[in-house]
Amino acid sequence: MKIYNFHNPFDYRFAVGGRRGKWTPSEGLCPTCGASSEVRAQPLLLAWEPGSDEIGDFTWPGVDSDVVATDAALDVLKPFPGFEPGPVEFVEDVPAPKKRAKRVVLPYTGPRLHELWVTTWVNIDRDRSSVELEHECPTCGRQRWALYGVEEWHGHYDRDLGRYIRVKSERFPNAGMFLCERDLQGAGIFRVHEFPGPVFCTEDVRDAVVEAGLSNVSFLEVGDTF
Repeated sequence: MKIYNFHNPFDYRFAVGGRRGKWTPSEGLCPTCGASSEVRAQPLLLAWEPGSDEIGDFTWPGVDSDVVATDAALDVLKPFPGFEPGPVEFVEDVPAPKKRAKRVVLPYTGPRLHELWVTTWVNIDRDRSSVELEHECPTCGRQRWALYGVEEWHGHYDRDLGRYIRVKSERFPNAGMFLCERDLQGAGIFRVHEFPGPVFCTEDVRDAVVEAGLSNVSFLEVGDTF
């Protein structure tokens, strides 16, 4: 079964929300690598950016690290274990745009929003996967892994066309992350310890979202289960 990364399509027809968040108490920064021990806690605090006042089925407050879904999107995702709907609250700390740019205004009256609060975490099979340990802190033990050969978007500014161009590179055969399907214990939505930022899903989740025609979301193929 294929594995996908929930991905922000950067579709600026839809409102963009900036993450503010609440955090657990920190024990301070690692003196060697500077990593913090704090972890984001619920609720997710969201500040709407200027540009659009249209709410998509998905909103991306942290690029790909946090996923916010409407009731309609949640109805599609509910059959797939691995997450809980988390609360979303709104703050207004972004300066008003100078030129009457559209923005979601508070108090918020749009569709109800929920964070995909992921509860399932798994490890990849590091021997099968096309990964490399780039760094391991000798003090706190935090690791940084690199993943190769997966679907990715690349961008550059084309001087001749006068605009920014995005090109997708396809996944290489037998490359990407591989994880044991038994470790998922039936979950369709999950996070990976080696790559704790993105939210991942199985292909049946991806197919359900695509079939439902939900807006403001895309997927990148990053691996397989075995």
